[in-house]
Amino acid sequence: MATTTCTRFTDEYQLYEELGKGAFSVVRRCVKLSTGQEYAAKIINTKKLSARDHQKLEREARICRLLKHPNIVRLHDSISEEGFHYLLFDLVTGGELFEDIVAREYYSEADASHCIHQILESVHHIHQHDIVHRDLKVIFLKTIYLFSCCTF
Repeated sequence: MATTTCTRFTDEYQLYEELGKGAFSVVRRCVKLSTGQEYAAKIINTKKLSARDHQKLEREARICRLLKHPNIVRLHDSISEEGFHYLLFDLVTGGELFEDIVAREYYSEADASHCIHQILESVHHIHQHDIVHRDLKVIFLKTIYLFSCCTF
């Protein structure tokens, strides 16, 4: 994974629909023009960030760079530009686990066991790196059992 400074995100990536939104960021689907590979771009408006928020952003990127596990979305690139910072993660499709539970109304014991096993493997992995998630919720978990390393 590379960290690129003073480059144009739009020279390398094409942005598409919004996937989510937070107080200081928006997540949009994007495609790397040279490869056609899809990613989830977390776009942070750094003009609105305090010094403490800048530190949190750097910490988030540092943590995400450490985590390489099949059940955790991977940070592929980090690009800083004037006023914005872009974090490019695996694009996870399939919806949220919470929505899947509501739609199905129940999970079989085997499905629940498989889901919990993958979640616990992921949590164990981050704990091995002395990291605590602090905001793990069913709504953040994807039906393909991946969860974001964001919001530590």
